[in-house]
Amino acid sequence: MNAPLKLFLLLTIFSFTLLSCDKNMSADSALPLVKTPSVYIGSQNAVLYALDPQTGDKRWEFNAGGNIQGSPCVYNDWVFVVSELGQLFKLNAYTGEKLHVFGFTSQILSTPMVKDGFLYIGSGDGNLYCIDISANTIKWTYPTGGAVHSSPTVFNNFVIVGSYDAKVHAVDKNTGTGVWTCSTSGPVYSSPTAKGNFVYVGCADGRLYAIDIATGNNVWTYQTGSEIQSSPICYSGNIIFGSNDQKIHCLDSASGKKRWAVQTTDRIVSSPLALNQVIYVGAYDYNLYALRIIDGSVKWKFKTDGLIKSSPVIYQNKVYFGSYDKYLYALDTSKGALMWKKNINGLIECSPVVNGLDGGNYNASISGASKE
Repeated sequence: MNAPLKLFLLLTIFSFTLLSCDKNMSADSALPLVKTPSVYIGSQNAVLYALDPQTGDKRWEFNAGGNIQGSPCVYNDWVFVVSELGQLFKLNAYTGEKLHVFGFTSQILSTPMVKDGFLYIGSGDGNLYCIDISANTIKWTYPTGGAVHSSPTVFNNFVIVGSYDAKVHAVDKNTGTGVWTCSTSGPVYSSPTAKGNFVYVGCADGRLYAIDIATGNNVWTYQTGSEIQSSPICYSGNIIFGSNDQKIHCLDSASGKKRWAVQTTDRIVSSPLALNQVIYVGAYDYNLYALRIIDGSVKWKFKTDGLIKSSPVIYQNKVYFGSYDKYLYALDTSKGALMWKKNINGLIECSPVVNGLDGGNYNASISGASKE
């Protein structure tokens, strides 16, 4: 038998063998998505990372195409992150898959705030935006008179945000209608926090303002020695915040009188976080401070190799924060011992957020979402 004929017969037999196989084979099933806790962090290398909170191992990364200064925000199964180029990305929180992108006409430094299915964010174009995150549509737009790099907070029926127009704005969260404005003596890029009857916010004029949340009237101010970029928190009847005067300030929330001030050796832009009567805050002197709320005494401090603008977040007895040395740090909250650090290849300006899968997300106070 010649070779071509032999090859033809072999191919014919093989084809019949395939045809005789069962055509009703079951399709391969996709592996189920495993949901695991993650800590998210971005930097000036334009990449958002999802890391294991226990080890720092990378789960996934997403290239946002521009510097990430606004902190990410987690809601349900989504994580939202902004780039300075004016884009807001909606990602799958567990895979990093891009689900939608919102384009804006100006720079975005504001950290998004999500509440009850709506996302609120400020823009360099002077607008505050409300986005329906299920429909991926803009519900309303509220114009201020200057760039909005402050991160909004939601309290009762209000969205409250500062602007470079030297005003704090309260907007009806359902309609986008302005309710009141409170004038300051300088641009406002600190993020407001609200508690009880008051809104508290820092200003470039060096003052901390306490504003009546119903009327917008300024109730009292407290003067520091320099501009305030740090966002205040309200904790146990105290207002705690940093200032460029190199001090961490603690005031009585009702009267505005000073309880204590802790001197550091450089500016404090980082926003504090409080847990179990301890205040955690970073400084430009490279240190993360853990201070006792009772008197401001230092419980411990941890020195990095770069200035700290990032605001800390706490999850399962670990405090997470970024540094200009390009590392994300995880420290033990009790003694400040290093648990792990991860080089993410970029200067870190934004703050981490943790998706804990335990009924809550853990946001830094720069988001305006500080809680007692």
